[in-house]
Amino acid sequence: PQKGGMMQNLQLHGLVPSKAEYRKAAPPHELLRCGPISALISDMSHDHAADDMPPDALADWAMTHNAILTAYCADTTVVPMALGAVFSGKPAIIASLESQMDAHIAKLSALEGIQEFVVHLTTTPTRPPAQESPTSGRHFLQIQRNRRDGRHSLQKQQLAFAQAVLNQLQTPCLQIAAAGTRKADKLLNCVVLIRQDDVFHLQDMARGLHQPAQDLGLDLVITGPWPPYSSAALKAPVPEVCHVADA
Repeated sequence: PQKGGMMQNLQLHGLVPSKAEYRKAAPPHELLRCGPISALISDMSHDHAADDMPPDALADWAMTHNAILTAYCADTTVVPMALGAVFSGKPAIIASLESQMDAHIAKLSALEGIQEFVVHLTTTPTRPPAQESPTSGRHFLQIQRNRRDGRHSLQKQQLAFAQAVLNQLQTPCLQIAAAGTRKADKLLNCVVLIRQDDVFHLQDMARGLHQPAQDLGLDLVITGPWPPYSSAALKAPVPEVCHVADA
C-alpha cells in the first residue's frame, strides 16, 4: 500500500511468547499473534533503501528497533530479529513465521528465563604522582625507575582484578562472549547470559567490587537486561574470549 507517496512496509523486530502483554512504554508497535508466538512489528515508512538511508535516519531506525526489544526483555522471553527484517505486510510475516515455527519455538524455549547483560571493566585516568625534584643525575634515574615500576605493578594488579571478576562470572553465567572490538582501555568487555533467578549474583558482585575497582583506577559497570543477540548457541562459559588488555 501507499501512504503519502512512500512505500509502507512492516518491520519484524522480534518474537515473544503469545502470552506476552503489550508494553506501552515501548515506541509505537503492535503484537501480531501467530499461534504459540507473537511478533513485535511496527510500521516503517521511508523512501530510501536500508543501505541508502541518511545516517541520522538509520541511527533512529536502529534505536527504535532496540527500544522495542528492550521494553520486553526485562519481563518476558525475547528472540530478537536483525535490523532490516522488513516485510510487505502481515500475511508475509505470518507466512515466514509459520514456515520456521519449530525453530522459533525452540529458540524461545532455550531462552526462557534467561537474560543478557554486558560487563565492562575500564581503566580510568589516574592522578599523576606528586612531582619529586631530583637532587642529582642518579636520583633522577631512580625516580624514573620508581615510576616505571609503579606503572607495571598497577597494571599487574588491574589484570589480576579483571581475572578475579571473570572468575566470579563463571559460577552464575551460562555463557560469556566477547562484546565489540578490543580496546586498550577495556580490561573486560563481555556479554553474559544468566538465568533471571541468578541476576542478584551480578548485582551483589557489582556492589562488592565497586570500591576495590576504583582503588585500582578501574570502573566496573554492568548493564542490562538487553535483547539476547549473543545467544546463537548456549554453551559453557569460556573466559578466554573476553577482552583483556595487554600489560
